[in-house]
Amino acid sequence: MRVSVITVTVLSVLAFCKPTLAAKKRRRRDFDLPRPKYDLEHNSGPTNEDEERLVIDMFRDYNNLIRPSPCHNQSVVYIEFGMAMILLINVDEKNQIMQTNVWLTLKWNDCHFDWNPRDYSGIESLRVPVDRVWIPDIVLFNNADGNYEVSYHSNVVVDYQGNVIWVPPAIYKSSCRIDVEYFPFDEQVCVLMFGSWTYSSDEVKLKWYMNKRWVELEDYSYSGIWDVMDVPGQLIDKQSRIQFQIVIRRKTLFYTVILIIPTVLMAFLSMMVFYLPAEGSEKITLGISILLALVVFLLLVSKILPPTSDTIPLMAKYLLLTFILNIVTIMATVIIINVYFRSGNTHSMPTFVRTIFLNFLPTLLVMKRPERIPVFNGYFVEEYCAEEIFDASLVMPSIAATILPFSDVARTQATMQKHMSTEKSAMNRRRNNNGQGRLGSLKKNKWSILQRTKSEVETSAKLSNASNNNSVHSNLDKFEDPQSSSFNLYKAGAYTLAPPTEEVGRDAGKHHYEQRVSRELRATVDSIAFIAEHMKGEMSNKKVCDDWKYISMVIDRLLLVIFFGITLGGTIGIIFSAPHVFDFVDQHRIIQRLIAQSKLETMP
Repeated sequence: MRVSVITVTVLSVLAFCKPTLAAKKRRRRDFDLPRPKYDLEHNSGPTNEDEERLVIDMFRDYNNLIRPSPCHNQSVVYIEFGMAMILLINVDEKNQIMQTNVWLTLKWNDCHFDWNPRDYSGIESLRVPVDRVWIPDIVLFNNADGNYEVSYHSNVVVDYQGNVIWVPPAIYKSSCRIDVEYFPFDEQVCVLMFGSWTYSSDEVKLKWYMNKRWVELEDYSYSGIWDVMDVPGQLIDKQSRIQFQIVIRRKTLFYTVILIIPTVLMAFLSMMVFYLPAEGSEKITLGISILLALVVFLLLVSKILPPTSDTIPLMAKYLLLTFILNIVTIMATVIIINVYFRSGNTHSMPTFVRTIFLNFLPTLLVMKRPERIPVFNGYFVEEYCAEEIFDASLVMPSIAATILPFSDVARTQATMQKHMSTEKSAMNRRRNNNGQGRLGSLKKNKWSILQRTKSEVETSAKLSNASNNNSVHSNLDKFEDPQSSSFNLYKAGAYTLAPPTEEVGRDAGKHHYEQRVSRELRATVDSIAFIAEHMKGEMSNKKVCDDWKYISMVIDRLLLVIFFGITLGGTIGIIFSAPHVFDFVDQHRIIQRLIAQSKLETMP
């Protein structure tokens, strides 16, 4: 029973396989039939049957895993290689990667694929899937994303002479060493290295497709960031590898507007810190604000460029120079503010400082200090002193009251009022005509009033009674002696005693009045002398403070000139050191020149 079941099963399998085997034998017999001859003159054209028959004949006994058999007694398969660049997609400077869209062209000869077109209704070429034929394993050696071969496998074109042409499109990410020395006026040279991955130079060699030693640019679309300058090719390593150099130059307009111009403006703005007055804190505020802005630009450059230690980028050099100058500016500003607020109570001015910063440097820097206020016996006569304290209408009557009889006081005061009224009217007219009148002229006029009034006082003293001559001349001598404190107080307007009252008689109380006035005057003079000495110290301290302030102005002007020279020289020396700063690139003209050069080399 078991034997019969096995027998039935075997017979069923044989019955099922018999038609398939018969079909294969019949197909083999068809292949062995002689090829029919077609007359091309009377044939209307190739048909699908002709193409199918050609495909069957082409791939009979063909193995796509085996390298094509050498033709014409050659032991090496020559691969003609060419490349057409369609688009420069991107150049990633930070990661040093160039992304391009290219069309590769590979051509080789396979003797197994030759046929006579007359045998197949004139068919001279045939397109077959790439996986049906042997293809060379040409890959991009300096690939940066792991895809060494083309991603899209297009059909191959086979002609009747055995030539196989394959034109696959590809988007490559290749490694490109970025030289950032002249950024953003840089020119980069990126290399695309192609070659066989497994075959040696004794088995597969490369040569130029149609003798084109350049990258084809007929279908190239212009880039908005880079200009293509040159695209030469070179065979290396015994023709086993081929490399194309893509020479590109950066378009600088974007970086000039966004990066270079703001940085240059900030560099020149940083030195304007020395033009601000040192009284407020705006100098430090401006310096720190510029410093923060420079830090932002340094971070921007660091994000764009690769962190390489081979060279320092051109823009980084300029930013670093501006950054250092700004730091020095802030430090110098602190010193200048310290000098500005010095006084005679805290700092003494050395002789060499006075000589250099008050005499030599102002002349060298073409600085003219405002005219000094006239000094009388060590006193600075300020404008408020000249107009308020130093008022002869109040001073001279008081002085006259101490040295003249009361009968002459009224006449002396009237004379003073007359002179002062005349001089003040003249001064007001000068101020209306010339703006603010000269302070020195005002003081000179008031001093002349005092001199004339003093002369009148002396004349009145001579005409007074003889009993008062000794007292009058004694008091006048005090005011005429330049070394006496009375003379100093006289010049400074310190005598402001009120005239004697009418209760004092002209004759009876004359002696009593003089004694009382002498005692009061002595005490008053001592007090006023103390005040005068205090004012003298304040004026002297103010003079020293003014000298320190002027020294700070001289330092500001000196550093302004120095930093302007350094900034201007650094700008010219660094930015204009790039080799292609002033070069104008006509991309269309360059592309047409490269195309014409490539066509000229392909001519026989």
